[in-house]
Amino acid sequence: MSRPITVVSRSIAANSVVDKHSHSWGQFVYANSGVLMVVTATDRYIVPPEQGVWLLPKVDHEVSTISKVELTSFYFDNNLLDQLPDQCCVLRVNDFLKTLILEANHITSDYLWSGADGLLLRLILNRLSLAPNIIFQLPYPKDSRLLTMLSLIQKEPSNNYKLEQWGKEIGASSRTLSRLFKKETGLSYSTWRQRLNIQIAISQLSKGKSITSISLYLGYESPSAFTYMFKENTGMTPSFYRDKK
Repeated sequence: MSRPITVVSRSIAANSVVDKHSHSWGQFVYANSGVLMVVTATDRYIVPPEQGVWLLPKVDHEVSTISKVELTSFYFDNNLLDQLPDQCCVLRVNDFLKTLILEANHITSDYLWSGADGLLLRLILNRLSLAPNIIFQLPYPKDSRLLTMLSLIQKEPSNNYKLEQWGKEIGASSRTLSRLFKKETGLSYSTWRQRLNIQIAISQLSKGKSITSISLYLGYESPSAFTYMFKENTGMTPSFYRDKK
């Protein structure tokens, strides 16, 4: 890159896919509007406008849109990476940072690093370095038994089997499945499943689905039970994300 930070803005239609690729620089991917999904070899991230994904250099990733997206990407020279997280993650974007990002969309490629635009980008770098890491990543296991289990869950999200029931379904003890889940994802099965439900819910909300229909789709006893789980894990009600579609 000719400058320490490059800004790229683009509009992407709903249900589009940017095929798997990687960069030699760090990238922060942010949707000004709409909802993105970013998939790496080990994790899946669902990203509404209050979050963005930080990707390390040379990490293969695929980007797809769940709804129409106005996308802003920041590419960081390797000399700046010591100011940013040392692993791929989701960062919270507060109102101040969001305003800075929107302003950065007007920066041209020939900006001066020593000028006002360079100052704005340095401020964005500083704000990103302080942004909290949140839980919108979903680690994926590699064990064939767990992958079979996850495939069945994704086909029928309302299936709320416990590990004992899954063990009978796929031929492994609940203890084995529990140990494998923790080893391969770093999470317990119940925590992993909750994150999956949140990702599915955000995807459904971005398509305008009702809270009632989503709670039924995910197998919750009532919309209030689903809303409680969602708010406990994201800090926001489902209706907040529905308004951001």
